[in-house]
Amino acid sequence: MPDSPIISLHDSKRKDTFFSIVDGLFLAGCLLSLAMVLINPDQAIKVFIFSTVLSFPVIFNNRHNLLKNKKTLILPLALFAFGLMQIIWVAIFKQQGSPFTAAYRSYQNGGKTLIFSSFVITAIGCQKAFSPCIRQAVNYLIIAIGLSLYGWAAYQLYSIGAMNLLAYRVSLGFEFATGTAYALTFIALLASQAILNLRGHWVIPLYFLHFALSSMAIVTTQTRAAILVYPILCIALFLLHYRRNHKVLAVSITSFIVLGVLALIPLKSVLEQRYMDFKGDIAAYKSENSNTSIGARFAMQRVGFETGKLHPGGESLEQRSASLNILEKTDPSLSGALIYMNIHLHNEIMDTFSLKGVLGVVLLVLLYASMIYMAFEQKNALLLVVAGAIAVYGLSDLLLYAKGESLSSILALSFALILVSNTKREQSHV
Repeated sequence: MPDSPIISLHDSKRKDTFFSIVDGLFLAGCLLSLAMVLINPDQAIKVFIFSTVLSFPVIFNNRHNLLKNKKTLILPLALFAFGLMQIIWVAIFKQQGSPFTAAYRSYQNGGKTLIFSSFVITAIGCQKAFSPCIRQAVNYLIIAIGLSLYGWAAYQLYSIGAMNLLAYRVSLGFEFATGTAYALTFIALLASQAILNLRGHWVIPLYFLHFALSSMAIVTTQTRAAILVYPILCIALFLLHYRRNHKVLAVSITSFIVLGVLALIPLKSVLEQRYMDFKGDIAAYKSENSNTSIGARFAMQRVGFETGKLHPGGESLEQRSASLNILEKTDPSLSGALIYMNIHLHNEIMDTFSLKGVLGVVLLVLLYASMIYMAFEQKNALLLVVAGAIAVYGLSDLLLYAKGESLSSILALSFALILVSNTKREQSHV
């Protein structure tokens, strides 16, 4: 006997209710992970794993949308491939009792995060657009997360650093201030887009105010790359959003310059000190002394290229360390790279080439390309800016490594897809 229409309707409502709850928990998990990543990365990754588990029923419920638009799988597949490659590499080369155990674990954690993210981003890509009410709530929550973190950075500078900008680098919940600067960049870009999504006459002044506050927070980390790159990315996002409103563009460019200068005046001593350090590092490197921050990075890039050529199929951390010791004896200018051998080479491409060989570089480049392709395919300016940040910061550090750095990058990609939904793309103020 066939089921009655009433029973079928009841089952359908229960199913819709269940998946609505799952969708809500999935989004809440992503938001909570974003809020926690700079406070406690270890706990944030646990929340992100919870979101990964919830992504499976989300994908199942939206499988028809996924099959209709297979292009949404390009970025998740690239993330999965690079993450899996990292895990396989660790499984092949890691030896019990290795002095590089911590580094192997960081590569493994980064790989796991990328694999988790492939499912989360697949779920985001195939979901139906959130309701205007939910989108608005997400905008306000992300702005609140950003402002709270800037406030915490100021408090940490005051309570721990005694407001001494030259002696103390704000790190929040990360081990190193450089990773903090990159994560703050991503959260600040997300908050910037959230402000643009609000609309209204006060949006532009609020964007400028947020630009000043976020720039000051990033300067407290004393990370040169972020201090230089973040303002460019933030301004680029604004210009892309208002690209069709020439009146706003003309006034805003001047405003950005004025506000940027005003925001950085209190931090003048930090900027001057970091600039003098940079000049000193360059001068030392020209004298074949790479035992400085900048010099060591140049040395590590050379080491990565040379050791990669010796082992194009990949090698272990132990093998790379042995090769570096041999290279340093013939070329003492590479000595600055020695102290970083138990960590990484501070360049995503060169580090990948030296350890995972040609295949690793190919997968990494495909990952970068997939991010940029999806940004253009979806006309998503925020995704393009976030992808640019990941690629540019990858020239002086590793972002797809360890828990905190990789998770902050992945969350930025995820929320770039959430904040710029199908109904909001290609919209600008008129």
